[in-house]
Amino acid sequence: MVQWTRVEKRTFLRQRVEARLAVLLMENKEFSEVLTLLSNLIKEVRRLDDKLLLVDIDLLESKLHFSLRNLPKAKNALTAARTAANAIYVPPA
Repeated sequence: MVQWTRVEKRTFLRQRVEARLAVLLMENKEFSEVLTLLSNLIKEVRRLDDKLLLVDIDLLESKLHFSLRNLPKAKNALTAARTAANAIYVPPA
């Protein structure tokens, strides 16, 4: 599916699919693959400025580092998620 999105040049869809793939890989405890996938994905999403996806990815990264017992990086990822979440505009009801 990821390869198809690259061929069709559907960047935003590919990013969502890769985020979902990272969740599935994390459930299978394939942490090294998730780490490489997320590091590339975070750089790309920050460049495109997709705040909602960035919050999801940062939360996933925090869970990953917590699973790896790397608490400082987990805390940094939570801080990044909070920063991205504060930048999201929510219109008044």
